[in-house]
Amino acid sequence: MSVDRVVLITGATGAVGQVVCKIFADAGYRLSLTGRKRETLEKLAKTLALSEDRLMINPTNLLNEKEVQELVHGIIGRMGSIDILINIAGGWMGGKKVAEMSEQEWNATIDLNLRSAFLINRAVLPIMVQRGWGRIINFSSKAADTPGQKQAAYNVAKAGVIALTASIAAEYKRDGISANALLPSIIDTASNRAQMADADVSRWVKPQELGKLVLFLCTEEGGSLNGASIPVYGKI
Repeated sequence: MSVDRVVLITGATGAVGQVVCKIFADAGYRLSLTGRKRETLEKLAKTLALSEDRLMINPTNLLNEKEVQELVHGIIGRMGSIDILINIAGGWMGGKKVAEMSEQEWNATIDLNLRSAFLINRAVLPIMVQRGWGRIINFSSKAADTPGQKQAAYNVAKAGVIALTASIAAEYKRDGISANALLPSIIDTASNRAQMADADVSRWVKPQELGKLVLFLCTEEGGSLNGASIPVYGKI
């Protein structure tokens, strides 16, 4: 199967990212993958075993505006388009109550989860507008809807991702672009299992389930859903 769509996946080397990459590779998409480290991207590329015309790896710091622009220009130069953005990059940071947090800790969390989302979404939108078609999936979190304790900056950042996604959906719905946010709860990954050894993992969200949902949202049929914040809470 061959799909003439180029998918940009941020956070590609993470536990969820790797599963999403495999699902889209198997579905016949062309992939451009980003992560911080070239070594981990190269390892992932080997497992996907795609031809050069279907795979591009791009070590990128998504908090560096210049690197983000270079990333996008490089993809266009080699693959010709960016049709789909799957923005998984981000991460949990917390452990302190609001009054205990430093400004540096607050800014670092907002940057990692929200500023990075703004920069990469902003960079791909003109390309999608020009082509008259696009799909954007931003990963938020259940924390945006049900804020947890000692993670205020994370809660705020993930709520901001929802607002950013909804803004894009409203502004670009006439341009053939659909933008939606996913709100997973605890995801069944090796690191989460190690940190919560006594938890009932059967209640957690499986990366494969998330990947299949993302795949549907990127189809023609999935484009009818726009501006949604989709809870993927498992049984928690």
